[in-house]
Amino acid sequence: MKLIISPSKTKVIKGTPSAPQYAPHMTEQIVQHMQGISKEALGKALKIKDIVLDEVYAFYQNYDKEVEGMAALSYDGLSFKKFDYDGLSEEGKTFANTHVWIGSALYGLVAPNSGIKGYRLDLIDPVLKEKKTNLYEWWQPLVDAAVAEEDWILNLASKEYSKWINHPKMITIEFLEHRNGVWKQLSTSSKQMRGSLAHFICEHQIIELSELPTELKGFVLDPFPENIDISFTIAYRKQV
Repeated sequence: MKLIISPSKTKVIKGTPSAPQYAPHMTEQIVQHMQGISKEALGKALKIKDIVLDEVYAFYQNYDKEVEGMAALSYDGLSFKKFDYDGLSEEGKTFANTHVWIGSALYGLVAPNSGIKGYRLDLIDPVLKEKKTNLYEWWQPLVDAAVAEEDWILNLASKEYSKWINHPKMITIEFLEHRNGVWKQLSTSSKQMRGSLAHFICEHQIIELSELPTELKGFVLDPFPENIDISFTIAYRKQV
């Protein structure tokens, strides 16, 4: 089993990586491509300008000199605050390092203890159009090969990174809140709960669907469908 989570745009680079990157030769080719395009083209592709563009352009031009940190400690979004890798037991950290993948447009599939730098890049960014490809297609063969080795995938990623995963048994989990008579998936609470569930799974070393918590922070898990040997989506729900 592998658990898939999304990266965060916000990063505070810290920690020391203890595992290699997924496919450094692929990352290096992306970086070299980014170094070869103009600042104007970079800004257009990433939809950034002014000071942010200056910073991102300088980052790629000086990529080799940029500081590298441990992924699980350096991603700093809501989900990662609740994932709280540092708060895991040693057994939980070991489990996370071997069972969690963080999707990354620059690094592919990132283990919590592998290295990242303070990059800015999303899978949807059209930075490779000069090569007549995109970042999904760039990484797809390697991602397909990696997930093919797993018996099942637990998907806690955003739609952007979920569509990357092709597996006959991918279990997608949503977090829904009942507001004004309607079940809604709210961005902030969903990100927080994805991180909380990832933390729980790693701390309790869960490898079977039946071991998932039936309740977590006020969210209650729906009953499983009759056939759990295929891909499906299931929700944790909370009455507000």
